[in-house]
Amino acid sequence: MSSRGAVWSIEVECFGHSREDDEMLCLRKNGSIRDIILSFGLLFLFLGSTSSTYGAELLFKSSFAGLQLGKPYGCATSCWQDIEGSDPATGYTWAPQIWQGGGRFQLLADTPVTPETVGAYVFNEIQSVSGPRNQQTAALYSEIRERGGGATQIPYLLMPSTTAAQANLYVSYWIKLQPDLLARLGPNSWRALFEWKTTEQHRFITYIYTDRLNKPYWFLKTDDLSSGAAKTFWGAANRTVLVPIGEWFKFEVFWHRSAQDDGRAWQAVNGQVVFDHFGPLLGGNDPIDRIMLTQVYAGGTPPKYQWVDDIEIWDGFPCGDGVPCEARATVH
Repeated sequence: MSSRGAVWSIEVECFGHSREDDEMLCLRKNGSIRDIILSFGLLFLFLGSTSSTYGAELLFKSSFAGLQLGKPYGCATSCWQDIEGSDPATGYTWAPQIWQGGGRFQLLADTPVTPETVGAYVFNEIQSVSGPRNQQTAALYSEIRERGGGATQIPYLLMPSTTAAQANLYVSYWIKLQPDLLARLGPNSWRALFEWKTTEQHRFITYIYTDRLNKPYWFLKTDDLSSGAAKTFWGAANRTVLVPIGEWFKFEVFWHRSAQDDGRAWQAVNGQVVFDHFGPLLGGNDPIDRIMLTQVYAGGTPPKYQWVDDIEIWDGFPCGDGVPCEARATVH
């Protein structure tokens, strides 16, 4: 993460617990992190000041108007499916070309399927719906209809080249979760929202968890999946920022991988910062090979579904260094 003269004060909850014992928590106050650059005038001029114009580059932007979904193909216990076409407003063509890679849906039924049968388990559709600003819009609808196995899910996978240079990344989109999600999850359950993995099976993942009273809260962690049971490197919960159910909300995520203290994991919902963690963040030499740009994957009982619209991908914060785009509010 580059220094831009910002002052950050971060407070996160760090957890060392299982899902069955979610009351074992500790509070870690990280104090203030100051970028001391006043005595480095030339460096300051090079990096620029904190602003919305510091140079982040837009890599991809699209809604779903004018697009179509291809027929499932390449089936075994899952099928592949493409989003086809170009956004008439932005000109970007699917799939996003991030770090010299492409993208497609994995219709992971977790049971033997064909192009004709996979839709009984997992299903995508572009629908005309009332959108985030109460306007009629084309949105991506994804649904788990029936669970074929424990891994049934529908990620839209960005698949970067593992030999290309990989750097910072920011993703945002509008998303609407099903109105009866909590009833379908039940207490002490989970719903994955966003994740990525490396070639060494190291994972960065955002969850919606439910507690024993079926109250939802945010949870972010990094872990190691290489030897069966997940081994958590770092985890944090946020029980303060609302988890919107049955209504559109703006989701933003940014990460900077590093083995040093400048690693960063940042997320916001409707302009409210949910997580802003500084410290080592999966900073090994193993490249990211899967980014689940959108994801439907959960415990509880089917169906599980969502709508997504207005996806953007940048190589840094597009609204300023640590400024949520929706509210333009400064991180404190």
